Amino acid sequence: MPSIKSLTKIQNEPGKRGIRRVAVLNKVFMKYITDIMSTGTVAINIVGKGIEISKVRVTPDFLTVNVFWVCKGNSTDEETESLLNTIAGALRHELSTLRVMGEVPYIVFVKDKQEAQIADLDRRLTVADFGEDYTPTDMGHMLKTEFTLNTKLSPEMKAKIAQLEADLPITEDPLPEMTHNVYGLDHALIMNRLLAARRRSKDAWSSLKEDSPVITYRAPENKGTEVDTGKQRQEIADFLLKRQILESKLRKQKFDNREWIEENEERVGNEYDEDFEEDYFEDYEDLDYDERQLQSSENKPSSK
Repeated sequence: MPSIKSLTKIQNEPGKRGIRRVAVLNKVFMKYITDIMSTGTVAINIVGKGIEISKVRVTPDFLTVNVFWVCKGNSTDEETESLLNTIAGALRHELSTLRVMGEVPYIVFVKDKQEAQIADLDRRLTVADFGEDYTPTDMGHMLKTEFTLNTKLSPEMKAKIAQLEADLPITEDPLPEMTHNVYGLDHALIMNRLLAARRRSKDAWSSLKEDSPVITYRAPENKGTEVDTGKQRQEIADFLLKRQILESKLRKQKFDNREWIEENEERVGNEYDEDFEEDYFEDYEDLDYDERQLQSSENKPSSK
């Protein structure tokens, strides 16, 4: 004959992977159930009732989600339990829309007896009568930061202890230097670069606002000295004057070189023309002489 234990025993107990999955589902359901009960559509009926969710447990067969609750308000446990049972279906529907898992298990609200007993004890202590001479104290005063000697000491011993404490030098350990190289990054160096870039940009804009002809992108070393704009204007004027003189010299030298080249080209051209005319006349005279010789030979009578 089967026993109650055998009937309620789970047929397939989850392994390590199943236990890990159950733990993850417990956290996920705890988050979503508390969010929906505080801000969802079902929150209208339960807000202000003093209901708190202490924990959520999914059964190993993934068929039921046990939601443990405790009521710290004025409502009775019967009223709270009936109210929570009415919103179980709507809560399951809200969870199914979030796609937490393929099929959301049934929601079952279970009273957390341990938390309920603690809440009941706190409620009783708040209304308890401790007498007229009772003064409530903070629980933090009961914590002892130093050890207390319960043995009674003689006045001579107390005086010696006080003398020893007075003779001891007061030494304070120096605080260690705060490091900025977290995860291998030198945050101090990065911040210094950012501040330097910001300072350069600020100095550039300030120089523009002051109508200065020279824009500097480097912060001056001495912040107390003011920039002499008149001296800067004079230096710029001298520089421009020297540049104009140098350009005029280069232009004149270029012009002289061009005249020398033109004169040489003209002289070479004239010499070439004279040589060509001499050669031409010499060739013409030779040709004329040859023609006269030929005519004279033709006019001469032949001898028989």
